[in-house]
Amino acid sequence: MKLRDLMLAAPLLLGAAPALADTTTPLVNIRVDHGSVWRAVGKQNSTEGFIQIHNDGSTPDVLNAWSCPDADNTVLMGKNGKPLTQLMIPPKQTVTLAPGGIYLALSSLHYDVERGTVVPCAFTFAVAGQVGGFLNEIKRP
Repeated sequence: MKLRDLMLAAPLLLGAAPALADTTTPLVNIRVDHGSVWRAVGKQNSTEGFIQIHNDGSTPDVLNAWSCPDADNTVLMGKNGKPLTQLMIPPKQTVTLAPGGIYLALSSLHYDVERGTVVPCAFTFAVAGQVGGFLNEIKRP
């Protein structure tokens, strides 16, 4: 092996080859889906929203803001019924906002939520930034 070839191969031998790093899985890849919201009609101007948050990436991310603009207030509630300020989304996992667990509390709705209603929401993550999602009306069991 010539000196020139050895110098070119040195970074590979020393493990300093960023061009060969595994780039098949993004560090953060957040998506939201399967959103739903309880029916709210008439004088009932508040409801609860649910959604699945998927982190298909290889590093965690933090949900640190949320908004459903068709409600004056959107609060992320913990299992204990107290507001949360953030929610960790571990890598390669799904976090589900669901009845009896963590959920969105929407109050002062701008319209009735009934069959066919879709409520748009925005979720802001520390790394992934803003991701949009929709909550579709469902009837309470």
